[in-house]
Amino acid sequence: MPIAVVGPLSADAYVAAASGRGDTQSISVPPDATLQALSNETYTAVSGEELRAAANMRTAATFINDGNSPIQWPFPVGVPLTDRYGPREAPCGGCSTFHQGLDMTPGEGTPIDAIAAGTVIAAEESDSGFGVSVQVEHVVAGRKYVSLYAHMQFGSLEVTEGDIIAVGQKIGEVGNTGQSTGPHLHLEIWEDGTDPIDPYAWLTEMVG
Repeated sequence: MPIAVVGPLSADAYVAAASGRGDTQSISVPPDATLQALSNETYTAVSGEELRAAANMRTAATFINDGNSPIQWPFPVGVPLTDRYGPREAPCGGCSTFHQGLDMTPGEGTPIDAIAAGTVIAAEESDSGFGVSVQVEHVVAGRKYVSLYAHMQFGSLEVTEGDIIAVGQKIGEVGNTGQSTGPHLHLEIWEDGTDPIDPYAWLTEMVG
């Protein structure tokens, strides 16, 4: 589309424009203005999906929790989801190239809730691997599942091995311990107690 190329504003015109004085609903184009075509050769439009792909970001829409459901998300409201289950480029030395969980980033210190009623089968204070972490065994529709909550803050654990806990019960707080690149909850769900499955897909189906 052609555009008018106009010389620089006079001092009086510049002051009037900057101060809001004058007629702001019209523009006066001098008779010696020239027309030039606006070229799109020097720029391109890039979608959000293309930007995320170029940066190797695998984000997803967040979630809606149901506080009355026997299966719930580990946070009462939706939070950013920063890495999904599946193949990926390892984000750090020693990190996996197949992500077996879901990374959630509500902010350091945010309380983490159990996704279902169950029994705590492991609770560890560590600064390697999963860091400060908890494993809870559940029975859902007659089938055994284990949920793993990793990289929590030191000193934030509120459960110990052998505890019987309820859905929505606080188990710890978001941290940055172990093999972690920033404060987040790494959540895994193991079907039959041993086989990692996609937590996002499973929770989306089961909650509510």
